Amino acid sequence: MKLHRFFIDPRLIQGNRIVFSDREIANQLKKVLRIKSGDEVLFLDGSGKEYLTVLDSLDSSGIKGRVVKVSENKNEPELKITLYQSLCKKDKLEWVLQKNTEVGIAAFAPVLAERSEKLGFNAERAEKIIREAAEQSERGILPALFKIQDLSDALKNAAGEKIILDRSGENIKSYKSTVNSQMLNVFVGPEGGFTENEIEIAKNSGVKIISLGPRILRTETAGLVAAAILLNK
Repeated sequence: MKLHRFFIDPRLIQGNRIVFSDREIANQLKKVLRIKSGDEVLFLDGSGKEYLTVLDSLDSSGIKGRVVKVSENKNEPELKITLYQSLCKKDKLEWVLQKNTEVGIAAFAPVLAERSEKLGFNAERAEKIIREAAEQSERGILPALFKIQDLSDALKNAAGEKIILDRSGENIKSYKSTVNSQMLNVFVGPEGGFTENEIEIAKNSGVKIISLGPRILRTETAGLVAAAILLNK
């Protein structure tokens, strides 16, 4: 039987005991999933460790459990990709976070480009979407969510190899064989793409221009296609 998985603060794991108060998780365990005392669940500390836990008790005030096995999650890709996603409409951005978490993105960094839709960004909801997608897809780490940055700052601050998606660049399939870093930063433009000025700034910053092919993809699709190609051996 597939075990239910929950990311929790690693400070709540003390030896072979897990004790914490989280009304949302407690409610989901008890009322939604019908989990009861004596049942097993997997708690995750976000670093790749999984804690098989037998629940001693659970109610609205808290959860108590006994760790019976600790193991390493084997589902994380070797290549760590940070997706620098240009801001877009709420529903599209939430889709980006959910699907790219499922595929294996290591971190998300929302960016403001010249053509970005400058809409409100709810970081708390975004983190919830990432967490639920990571649990559902059996990830071992919880992808990080960084603060919004201007594109120019993001290009300067990103550590590791950097690529920006644009039709004018090298095809991603040929580029894939040349990746020689374990950390890769992928920049995705807004609807309408990056401006010529932004592409020129990226080139001058040593960023590689990479193409996904001749067809124009939507902003919410481009990053997912890139991640799927780059993360699959």
